[in-house]
Order: sequence, then structure tokens, then C-alpha cells
Amino acid sequence: MRVAAIVLLVVGCAPRGPSHQALHVVDGKVVYSAPPASTAYASYLRCRLALEANPPRLDEAASYIDAAVAADPRDPQLWTVRGEIAARQGDGARAMASVKRALELSADYPAAKRLLARLGQGSAVADN
Repeated sequence: MRVAAIVLLVVGCAPRGPSHQALHVVDGKVVYSAPPASTAYASYLRCRLALEANPPRLDEAASYIDAAVAADPRDPQLWTVRGEIAARQGDGARAMASVKRALELSADYPAAKRLLARLGQGSAVADN
């Protein structure tokens, strides 16, 4: 009887639903996403800093996004950013391969669909 009471106490106190830290607003909708791997996130942030530099440091950004993808290869955002960087570097084949991988991971991923549309129109410069 004591074991059953302990089990009920543990189950009753366990958090329900996704952590508030994993909920985000994307395009006006609340969505759940698993927390990123810390190594991937650190590399991604360094990549963003290199992209925001004036002028952008594309080779540095590419190196960091490759490290992020290696740490978390199942994140469509990382693959999309990899594609954006490749497009800005003028490497259409790498950009297309990256965006296709992002869409394999998440067929309706908005950023990847936007990048695919830009690549299809021959735009070599990504907005993000």
C-alpha cells in the first residue's frame, strides 16, 4: 500500500505537458520545440554574430553553422541557415542541398520553404 501511495504522489506531482521553456511564438502561433543541444546553440549564436557583422563574415558563419549542424543534425533551422549562407556565398548547389535537407526534416518549415522559393527564383542573397 505504501508503494502505491508513493507512486501516486510522484505521478501526481510530475509536470504535465511541455515545459514553458519549450514553447515559442512563431508567426503568431504558440508552438513547441525541443530545447536545442547546447553545443549547437552556441555555434548557432556565433554564426548569427558573424552574419550580423558589417560586412558579414560569411566564411566564419559557414564554419559555425557547420559545427551546429554536426552537433544537432535533426534541426531544420540549422540546415536552413546553412542554405542561406551558401546562397550568399554563391554556392547554389550547397544551398539547395541544405534547404532540401531542412524540408526532409520538417516538410512545412516556413523558413526553408521561403528559402526554396528564393533559390527557385535565382536569388543568391537570403534575407535572414
